[in-house]
Amino acid sequence: MSTPTFVVGTGRCGSTMLSNMLREHPKVLSLSEFFISVTDGARTPQAVEQAFPRHAIDGPAFWRIVAGPSPYFNFQLRNGVPNPELIYPWQASTARFSLKTGIPAISLMTLPHLTEDCDGLFEILRDEVETWPSASIERHYRQLFGWLASHFGKALWIERSAGGLGMAQQLLTSFPDARIVHLARDGRDASLSMFVHMGFRHGVATIMLGQHLGVDPIVSTDRTRIDSVPAELRPFLPEEFDVARLDKFEVSPPLCGQFWTQQVESGLKILATLPADRLLMLRYEDFFTDPKRQLDTFTAFLGEDYVDEDWSFRCAATVRPPRSTWRDLPADEARALTEACRPGFEQLRAVGIDYEI
Repeated sequence: MSTPTFVVGTGRCGSTMLSNMLREHPKVLSLSEFFISVTDGARTPQAVEQAFPRHAIDGPAFWRIVAGPSPYFNFQLRNGVPNPELIYPWQASTARFSLKTGIPAISLMTLPHLTEDCDGLFEILRDEVETWPSASIERHYRQLFGWLASHFGKALWIERSAGGLGMAQQLLTSFPDARIVHLARDGRDASLSMFVHMGFRHGVATIMLGQHLGVDPIVSTDRTRIDSVPAELRPFLPEEFDVARLDKFEVSPPLCGQFWTQQVESGLKILATLPADRLLMLRYEDFFTDPKRQLDTFTAFLGEDYVDEDWSFRCAATVRPPRSTWRDLPADEARALTEACRPGFEQLRAVGIDYEI
């Protein structure tokens, strides 16, 4: 049985790039965005808890967790919120699922990342999982990932979800023997990427609505506290949703910087509990100066059987720098963003990841 391995980071840290490269590795199964999908975006503790029940469940119950439509991401698709990470080909004439039926959580991003025949894989996987006997949720997840690895002829699976640093505690609780690869990125650039990402912007609006309503507005129709919702948030209520207004919704870079800092501070406290041989720290920026070295460092961490010079050489040639940088901001905006990120930078420096501030 392979060692559970997770790539974690803050939102917009560049980890999608790493998942795409791992998909090309001859011995590694790249599980992209699995846990962010089955936890409905990990937006609320309740959604995470539903994906990790404490009691034993049988195969059909487990399948309902991983294959039930994610309310949050399906809402984005139905309402035209741009989110390029949602890659299920629902517009294709041959697609099994549509916006009307709802797209299963595991089909939103994970299965299409593995194969073009994601609907065929979905059916094969369903028929397999629904035969499984009662077991703990942790055992089910291990069996699912192991089955997929075997199906694709891989020796090791690695799961990577956007904002996975925020789920680090749950991952280590469920997989206490796990190895973690933490991919860090300059908080100012990560924040700027959050700022322009419409899916992230919608997530912020939804969280703010939930704070006023006292319930998750996507899954609950309770509007007992509707009078407390400010006028500027009303267009983002599901029953009044206006995607055109989302583009004008003000989510400032410093606010994104505060969110990045919170993720870093809480996540690093959890990762500090790991022994050194089970934690690898990488910097996103180093992939643009010496990508092959970073990839070789990554595979050496996995074990000598996974070091593949041909793979790292090919993937290194695909690395492209991001199109924008915080350095292009006006001086006063850059200073405000730096200050919002400063506590996170200090935490990173304490574990050997240094950024010039």
